[in-house]
Amino acid sequence: MYITDVAVTTVDAARRFGFGTSVCGLLQLRTDTGAVGVGEIPDIEDPASMPDVAELTAEIEEFLLGEDPRELQRLTHEMHDAIGLGEMAFHSFRQLTLGAVDTALYDLVGNALGVSVNQLLGGRTRDVPIQWVVFTRGGADELDAVRAEVREKVEAGFQAFKIKVGERDPAIDEARVAAVREIAGADATVMLDAQGLWTVDEAIEQISALEAVGIDGVETPIGHPDTSVEAPGYYYDIPLLPDDIARVRAAVDTPIVEHVLDPPFGLALLQAEAVDVFTVEVCSGGITRAQQVLNLAAVGGIDARLGSTVELGPGTLAATALAAAHPAVTYPCDLVGPALYKTTVLADAVTYDQGVLRPRTAPGLGFTLMEPVIQGGRA
Repeated sequence: MYITDVAVTTVDAARRFGFGTSVCGLLQLRTDTGAVGVGEIPDIEDPASMPDVAELTAEIEEFLLGEDPRELQRLTHEMHDAIGLGEMAFHSFRQLTLGAVDTALYDLVGNALGVSVNQLLGGRTRDVPIQWVVFTRGGADELDAVRAEVREKVEAGFQAFKIKVGERDPAIDEARVAAVREIAGADATVMLDAQGLWTVDEAIEQISALEAVGIDGVETPIGHPDTSVEAPGYYYDIPLLPDDIARVRAAVDTPIVEHVLDPPFGLALLQAEAVDVFTVEVCSGGITRAQQVLNLAAVGGIDARLGSTVELGPGTLAATALAAAHPAVTYPCDLVGPALYKTTVLADAVTYDQGVLRPRTAPGLGFTLMEPVIQGGRA
């Protein structure tokens, strides 16, 4: 079996919550046996800077045509040198594209062998609890709108929530977090995402104050204000220094969570004893790299969860397959992407059952693309 065809489609997907439209890519691989695999390039942040479809297709073709997709480990290792497309940075186009190549290979092999990707990864260890990310921000009735958003998700069975903080006055952050806790209840998981916006002192002060409201974790609490500082990890262009994160962790009771999209940064965090939980993303680099980071978490004796790059559906199913298989994934995951779009690219859409996702048992990632999407179009 060998790869005979590579096709890339771009999709304009309208989003809910006032975020406009996302441009996403779908990569389809086909073999001489007729087996097909699909990977997703989600929510491209700067579509104007991405290569055109012909150039992108040619880049991937040069690497994959004639290759046996069953040689997954070799291909997902070699692709980092073989496929260029810019720098390998946080949520960069190259990082997302490599994730699409990786997940398309897994989907292809699963379809060819007649087994699910979840089975390829070791099989189900659990279903995946999902953490709803609260998107309501601003407006005169903001707190009532936050309560309404959370209440809707509580009624749908969600028991975990994440709210972004650090952008506004601390009193507003505290009021928003209190509103989430009020509606979600004492037993719900409420996590904060500070987006690297606090300094060390600010993080310690704000987390200590918010602990009285009731929080269960803080993701990316700090970032270095000088973007020219060299660091082992980044949140977009914000440098993340493990020793600084460790200072925050030592000063507060709340678990500290950090985005870890490559193994060297994960190792640096473990060596500094900087965090309690890794946030790992499948679409940012692929299943193989995410699995490596999760293995680090397991060896280091810390917890993990899967984050989201606002996937349309194929990427969410890839993340679900890994999250359900890997024992390090113990925290609720942010896999809410399909719920943020007004429509789907899948003929069999992702559905949430009482705030939980379950890995699909059909071969590959277990989905069929809608026909207009296969031909190229809008979602």
